[in-house]
Amino acid sequence: MPLDVLDTIHDPGKVGGANDDNLGHAGDFAWVFDGATGLVEEQLTGTASDAAWLSQAGTDALQARAPSHRGPLAALVDEVIDDVTRRFDAEALRQPRERYERPTASLILVKQTGNVIDCLNFGDCKVLLRDGSGTFQTFGSSEESEAYENHLATRFSEQRKADGETGEPDQHRSSVLDRLRKVRNQHNVEGGYWVFALDPGAAEHARTQRFELDVPAVALLMTDGFEALAGDYRRYTEEELLEAALDRGLASLKDELRHIERELDPEAHQFPRFKQSDDATAMLVKIS
Repeated sequence: MPLDVLDTIHDPGKVGGANDDNLGHAGDFAWVFDGATGLVEEQLTGTASDAAWLSQAGTDALQARAPSHRGPLAALVDEVIDDVTRRFDAEALRQPRERYERPTASLILVKQTGNVIDCLNFGDCKVLLRDGSGTFQTFGSSEESEAYENHLATRFSEQRKADGETGEPDQHRSSVLDRLRKVRNQHNVEGGYWVFALDPGAAEHARTQRFELDVPAVALLMTDGFEALAGDYRRYTEEELLEAALDRGLASLKDELRHIERELDPEAHQFPRFKQSDDATAMLVKIS
């Protein structure tokens, strides 16, 4: 029986701007992509956002391949990466000169087989699970990437305060751009950390986990831009966030998220971050 999608939210961080996230479902599969904000002057794909291009290309490939896939999730994702790489080679205006120029993304992908959920994760996307017995579990998020980018965001915010700068944080990113490019140059190489990108075999390095659940169960797949309500802003515990999604709906939580970012802390002094608002994407599903 296919996963039952109860609710979705897919909101760009900047009103009218490109949304680097994407989400989708097909049969027993559901997923959320979080494209990493590009660090290039001009987009390689000739679109508004290489990250949005990658998230859409990944979703297109998953929708085409997932329904007939019967093997491990890593094998599926490797096939998807091959598809996306061929598409990039055909559509890109030029090839990347350095690794940081390549589009990359975080990903949470789940598959239901009876009362079993298989999960695969790159980067800082996450899934929250609660089964029929009330047992709550989580999977996903990259501690190493989160720790370093949070460190840079804190230094960025402190520098802005010291300089007396005002306005949106994403207007003042130059002070950490070189550091971020160095981090991106370590994606999918020995000693770095692994993300969804144009690298054959990358899925062998993804985190995977299997959960046996008492059904019916619910799952909340989300990007870190949405998860910030629990992680960065501490408005909820993760379990409370799942409960609020069920009780109030994802649109209500999105409104609360944007109120914090755009009205309570628009200059990112209380909650250090690079952008006033990140793209926020989430999908709530029922597992029968």
